[in-house]
Amino acid sequence: MTAIEIPLAGFVDYLRTKGAARVDVASRHVVQSVEPYSPARDFYRRILSAILAGRRSGDDRRVLEHALAEAPPARRTHYQAVVDGWLRFLPQLDGTEHVRIHTGRWRFHGLTVKVTPHLAARYPDGHVEALLLYMKAEPLPVADAAAMLWLADAAMPEACPGASPVIVDVRRGRGFRVVPSNPSYPAWLTAEAGGYRQLRDHLVG
Repeated sequence: MTAIEIPLAGFVDYLRTKGAARVDVASRHVVQSVEPYSPARDFYRRILSAILAGRRSGDDRRVLEHALAEAPPARRTHYQAVVDGWLRFLPQLDGTEHVRIHTGRWRFHGLTVKVTPHLAARYPDGHVEALLLYMKAEPLPVADAAAMLWLADAAMPEACPGASPVIVDVRRGRGFRVVPSNPSYPAWLTAEAGGYRQLRDHLVG
């Protein structure tokens, strides 16, 4: 059985989709798995890079303002909304120190979901949070945030040992931190992973 790797956001897109439309989602993932990465198709790449550069430099506002000034006109309104939301969220990171991050993985039955936090921060009391940033115009559904948190938490020993995951809906300046603890939640996700795996096998078989 050929192993399949998929980014966290891609698997959550599948979870969100219902019925026959899931075939379209999985088909798109098959195409993406063989196409080389193209920065031109990554809509938020520039503003994400600016957010991370601002954190590294400690001069967030200046770096973000420069990124906005250099943004392509077609993306500027979206980038402005991202910057406004990030600046509202940023005070929550006051006094933190940067922590190294890696790619973690959640594995089930030949399917691997890759989880790569965008950044991690250690607070003065010693606890560490690993942040994954969501930047789309549509508000992040609570159900999507919950699935992302559970999968990220499962992958965290590899991605950032000892850290707690946080999903940040950047435009809204909102952080999701409560990992689902219902005992049935892992069973649901493993069932969904098995279904996704079967669908991918049919598509490439």
